[in-house]
Amino acid sequence: MRDKHSEETEHAQLSRRKLVKYAGVGATLAAASPLVGAGAAWADEDRRPGDDKGDRGAAKNRAWRAGDHHVHSEYSGDFDTTKSPVVFHKGADAVYPIVTNAIMAKNFGLTWAMCTDHGGPTHSKVNIEQAYPDLLRSRKLVPEVLQFWGMEFDAPSLDHHTLMIPRHDDEAKQLFELESRFAKYDAFPTDPARDTEAKMVEFLKVARGMPHKPLVIAHHASRSAPGLGVYGQDTPREFRNGNNAAPDVYIGFEGAPGHQAGPLNGGKRGGYGNHPTYGGFDQMTARVGGLWDSLLGEGRRWWITATSDSHVHWTRGGSTSGRASTARRTCTPARTTATSWTACATAGSGSPPAT
Repeated sequence: MRDKHSEETEHAQLSRRKLVKYAGVGATLAAASPLVGAGAAWADEDRRPGDDKGDRGAAKNRAWRAGDHHVHSEYSGDFDTTKSPVVFHKGADAVYPIVTNAIMAKNFGLTWAMCTDHGGPTHSKVNIEQAYPDLLRSRKLVPEVLQFWGMEFDAPSLDHHTLMIPRHDDEAKQLFELESRFAKYDAFPTDPARDTEAKMVEFLKVARGMPHKPLVIAHHASRSAPGLGVYGQDTPREFRNGNNAAPDVYIGFEGAPGHQAGPLNGGKRGGYGNHPTYGGFDQMTARVGGLWDSLLGEGRRWWITATSDSHVHWTRGGSTSGRASTARRTCTPARTTATSWTACATAGSGSPPAT
């Protein structure tokens, strides 16, 4: 007969495995059940919609939707700061049109995706004047994919972050306000006062107070870390402070970052050139008892996600292995099934060999 402590330990381990599994399906919008179509993976595998017809809003009837919140388009370009005003050039860092990313997302079974292009000097104007109209056209051409507006935010004092805007009539104005006020590189000339921890907390408090709250998720959190257990540009203190300021806005980090096909072209998996990933997982997620476990143990709703960070396909010299996707590229460069992804995600929660 097992004692109570053994049962509680087993339950905790099972809960962690399930959470890693669900995160591994890709970044997911669990609360998006009114928009779910056929083929969604249901969070409770033993139940299906209609089991209890009177509680459609209950958690058991919400669906997990595979998607990608870190996809670059041709609007990740470069800036000629020798000109006044600054001149933007498309296609310098990523090459695919927004609609191409949406088409590929649809072809590989994603139900949602978003634009996360790099910022830069006066980039807020590029987004609202050039990129956003292309997103609107893409939505009309590929209506099967829920396409969100946002950017790869140049977070004050931190590495890049997803800034994901809910869909509403003023979504373009909302992103413009946040980027133009708070993105550390949007001002030209550069303003050092934008690159502080205090400015990041201010940004999160402003976002928290908006009628349509955005989501903020850290990208490749340990890519700048020089070693195991040694933090780089992103630190646990900053994650905790940000989550304290806006717990329903600042909600997580990439557990399995993109650029997983880097080794096919002689690069590093995930672009982690200082200290490697662990089976494709960032060390903040991969270590049992590490940062992610600590954040969960504190009672924080802190999610991990798996993204593509799509720029250029590996056959064209890039490190993307086929699409703007989350569900396959974070495990191996080859396509995987949901079952093999689950096995990979479970292994990644321990301490596999560094890659």
